[in-house]
Amino acid sequence: MPKGNVKGGKKHKRNKNYASENKSLRLKEEGQEYAKITRCKGNCRFEVECCDGKTRAAILCGTMRKRKFINQGQLVLVSIRDWQDNVCDIIDSYEDSHAKRLKSEKEIPESFRLDEDNPYDNEDDGIDFDMGMPDDDEENKEENKEVIEEFIDDGVDIDDI
Repeated sequence: MPKGNVKGGKKHKRNKNYASENKSLRLKEEGQEYAKITRCKGNCRFEVECCDGKTRAAILCGTMRKRKFINQGQLVLVSIRDWQDNVCDIIDSYEDSHAKRLKSEKEIPESFRLDEDNPYDNEDDGIDFDMGMPDDDEENKEENKEVIEEFIDDGVDIDDI
């Protein structure tokens, strides 16, 4: 038995998330294309919109199954099949920081939108808030005085209420 407040276990698990930040950026090669997940179908199958403008059915490769999670709107690298143009295989996924870096390095065309389908990021949702302070014009003060005088003139007594 160890003495004191000593924790056991494997030490390599401490830096679990550190490796994902320093992962080298994988660029596309011949026969590969960048794509955005537009729909998750289940059973490791997705619908993707590629940078070349085509919509394809994508299948998650076996090495990524149960190891990486892919969500709608995420940028992925796909390998296009030679014998089927409408089917491709997902071979790598990118985090948001990597996707922004690829866009800044002009690897992804400007016409390819990454953040357009986020349902929680609506700029125009029909609600407008006015953050300005009310104006203290002389006209507003005069109108307020007139309204107060009308209530006083009506003869409303607080004791009667």
